[in-house]
Amino acid sequence: MDAGTWSPDESPVIGLLEFSSNESLPATDAFESALAAADATIHRGELEAVLDAEPAPTLLVAAGESALSALARATATALLSAPVLPVGSIPGVRAAPRNRAPDALAAALDGDATVRRQDVLEADALLEGDASHSSVRALFDLTLVTDEPASISEFSIRSRDETVDSVRADGIVVATAAGTHGYASAVDAPELSRAVDGVAVAPIGPFVTNTRRWVLPDHELALTVDRDEQPVTLVADDRAIGRVAVAEPVTVSVVETLPVLAVPDTVLEG
Repeated sequence: MDAGTWSPDESPVIGLLEFSSNESLPATDAFESALAAADATIHRGELEAVLDAEPAPTLLVAAGESALSALARATATALLSAPVLPVGSIPGVRAAPRNRAPDALAAALDGDATVRRQDVLEADALLEGDASHSSVRALFDLTLVTDEPASISEFSIRSRDETVDSVRADGIVVATAAGTHGYASAVDAPELSRAVDGVAVAPIGPFVTNTRRWVLPDHELALTVDRDEQPVTLVADDRAIGRVAVAEPVTVSVVETLPVLAVPDTVLEG
């Protein structure tokens, strides 16, 4: 799924993304030597402002899982052609440590970086109280989970119009290759390579301990809440979206990819 070595523009435009999360980028002056050497234009601010800035960014720098998740959501309304240099501790994604972020940016601006395409999931669901279906995107995982811990519900799983299984559990998680290194790993979901065109599906707190986990095609997956004993919420990465209507399939597919820059280990390790 790699797209090859990234070649920066002669005068790159860098978007340093600010997010209200636990992880943040170093101050702009920490990047000064890399940016000055590349004769770069800099936009720093929140996602929407940076994406709307002129000239448009040719490279984005973002810290933490929440930042990458926000960029994945943005693919629903914006064409994100600029690759993202991830910073911080992000399970499943090759990222630069915060203290090495300026060096990683310098390496990328020198053309010493590879683009890796990270799958973006989209769920289409009818939520309680809504008259029409809603769509939501996620970079790591989409989850159906009961509102109360240890409150069993029943879920059915279908792939390409064929029944896969029905399970009683606290929830079901669908994870991309990146997502299988995060929360999904805690429920023993299969770990996937980015080279696999599939998703990992696993129950959360299954009633039967020998319940199976699956690797399924990354299109036309449908999850359905079969019982209304417990409210079930759709969660996209770290965001609760809303309660899912009973007996209404939540369809899940990979619909997009997010271009993420990876620099050599020698740069990240210093």
